[in-house]
Amino acid sequence: MGVFTYEGEHVSSIAPARLYKAIVLDSSNVFPKVLPDFIKSVEIIEGDGGPGSIKKLTLGEGKLIGYVKQKVDAVDAENYVYHYSVIEGSALPHPLEKISYEHKMVESPDGGCIFKSITKYYTKGEAQLPEEFLKANKESSARFTEAFEDYLLANPDYN
Repeated sequence: MGVFTYEGEHVSSIAPARLYKAIVLDSSNVFPKVLPDFIKSVEIIEGDGGPGSIKKLTLGEGKLIGYVKQKVDAVDAENYVYHYSVIEGSALPHPLEKISYEHKMVESPDGGCIFKSITKYYTKGEAQLPEEFLKANKESSARFTEAFEDYLLANPDYN
């Protein structure tokens, strides 16, 4: 199995507690509002949302239609840490076995946060991933975070 890793950071004007709540704790409600053309629904199909739980995201229009299953690996609301793995579905193309995400939101002095992420792609066998694939996924992650920021800025009453 091959493992391809990239790290990223995104500076946000949103406080870490608020961003963490929207992305992690309230994902079932917020994801379809933030990304309505991409994610139709999020449901916990096994567990209580904590480590070991399985979430199913039903995807909508665009390039990806179908579903994605995510396994929750770690939830640490006190330190704004969230780890999960994509283990099945249409967002897991051949030759990937799984994709693991590690997110941490660190408070910044201006009241916002630094969204730090580590993404690990696990391939079947010795398969290689094209640089274009990794670049496209990194850009997609940045757009994802920006979409949540835009939603939270447009909805100041969301807590």
